[in-house]
Formats: sequence, C-alpha cells, structure tokens
Amino acid sequence: MKVSPFTRYALRTVALLYLFVLLVVPVGLIFWRSFEHGLGQFWEWITTPAALSALQLSLLIVVIVVPLNVVFGVATALALARGNFPGKGLLQSVVDLPFAVSPVVAGVALILLWGHGGWFGGVESLGFRVIFGFPGLVLATLFVTLPFVVREVEPVLREIGTEQEQAAVTLGASGWQTFSRVTLPAIRWGLTYGVVLTIARSLGEYGAVTMVSSNFPGVSQTLTLLVHSRYTDDYNEFGAYAAATLLMGVAVLVLVAMTLIERRVRNRYAQASGSAALTENVPGAPARPHGLDPQLLTEGV
Repeated sequence: MKVSPFTRYALRTVALLYLFVLLVVPVGLIFWRSFEHGLGQFWEWITTPAALSALQLSLLIVVIVVPLNVVFGVATALALARGNFPGKGLLQSVVDLPFAVSPVVAGVALILLWGHGGWFGGVESLGFRVIFGFPGLVLATLFVTLPFVVREVEPVLREIGTEQEQAAVTLGASGWQTFSRVTLPAIRWGLTYGVVLTIARSLGEYGAVTMVSSNFPGVSQTLTLLVHSRYTDDYNEFGAYAAATLLMGVAVLVLVAMTLIERRVRNRYAQASGSAALTENVPGAPARPHGLDPQLLTEGV
C-alpha cells in the first residue's frame, strides 16, 4: 500500500509529539528543577552522606545482580533453546513470572519467605538478616530482573541453530571451547541488550525494594528510595529532583559505557571475520565450515 507524503509526515509528527509530551517534557522539568538553585546547591544535594551511601548501595546491587543474571540467563536460555525435557513449559512460565507479578507482590512474597516467622526466617537467629537488610534488596532486584537476559538470548539461540556448534565439535573442540568461541560470539548482542535492561531495571527498581528495605540511610536505602524519602518524608522537593537527576546520570553513563564496549567488540569481530575471509580466498587453502577456524577453536589447548 502506497502512503502519501502527507500521511508519513503526519504520523511522524504525532509520534514526535507523543514522545515529547511523555518523555522530553518530564525529564526536562526534572533537570530544570534540579539546577534551579545553581550548580553549587545541586552538588551539595547529591554529595550528602545519605546520597553517597545510596549511590554506592545501588551500584553494589548492580555489580552483584548483573553477573548472577548473566550466568543464570545464559544457562536457562541454552536449556530452553537446545533442550527438550519434562517441565520445559513450566520453566518458561516461571521465567515470565516477574513480568506478570507486581513488584510489590514480589516484595511481600520475599517477606513471607525470609522474614520473621517465614519459611527461611530462621537464618535471622544466626545473625544473618535478609529482610530489611542488604540481602533482601539483592533478592528483590534479582526477582524483578530475572527474565531479561533469558528473553533476549533465547530467540538468538533459536535463530542461529546448532550447525556451527556441531561443526566445532567435529573439529575437536570441547564443550567449553564450543560455547566460548562459537555460541558466545553469536549471542553477544542479545546478551549485551539483556545486560543493559538488567542494569536499567536494577537502578530504577522501587516497588519490590521498598517492601524489603528499612529505608535507613547507609543500610538499605537505594537511590530510588532516597528520592521517595526526600520528596514525601523530608519535604525536600529540590533534593529529590537532584537525586533523580543523579540516578538518570548514572543510567546514561552505564548506557554510554555499554555502547562503547559494544562498538569495540563489534570492530574486533569484524576484523577477525575479515581476516578469516581473506584466508578462505587463498588458492589451495583447505576448506572448512563457514565462520569456523580450527586454530581459534583449539587455541590454548
């Protein structure tokens, strides 16, 4: 169906206006209110002991949650894409559970499990507090971010198939070599996007962590909880805007860092692919399965 130029421009205008009203205006207002009293006052609001401890706690949660989700996500995606076992449908449903359950409900469930009188509440008698402490924040964040890596990697695994992995095995590669040199490079972009989503959700999660947090500065108060505490408890409106701007700044820095890493990895693999293509075009060079280099597969053995 042919679309007239007027219709195309009208659709673009509606989309831009929609994004402007829902995204640009709110974010711009937060920036404006944050710096309304000057850069010095903004710096003072984001360098208070409570703000610094909240920032450190949020980043520490990200450092713990992301590697755990990567390991679990890749393993689960491999099981779902490559395996055929009883209960596979149930595992699919469990992975999607955080999408269907409210984060507040997840926080309540964690309290029932790990809180005083819960199934695993006895660990508190050993001096290990989960609920209203740092471990509770990690568990809550793990729950809400669990599906992202799985749901980004699994479709990629289904798309690439198993031909190259089987060829690598016939060339003598071990299971780990096949995964690290064939499977992992093939899923790197899906994995990267899953990591970005996990980081963004970890930094911005509020519903689940507010249920399992004591909200004490330096103990279990993240940046999102700091924004809420300043706005509703301390009536420090501009301090809340400053903390929100700090949270957005950290998220933007993470996205920029991930983009730079993506670009470097992409250039590296592009150069490697170009070298392999040149080698394949040399007259008399032995044929091998496309995209696989036996020397790369067995390197380090």
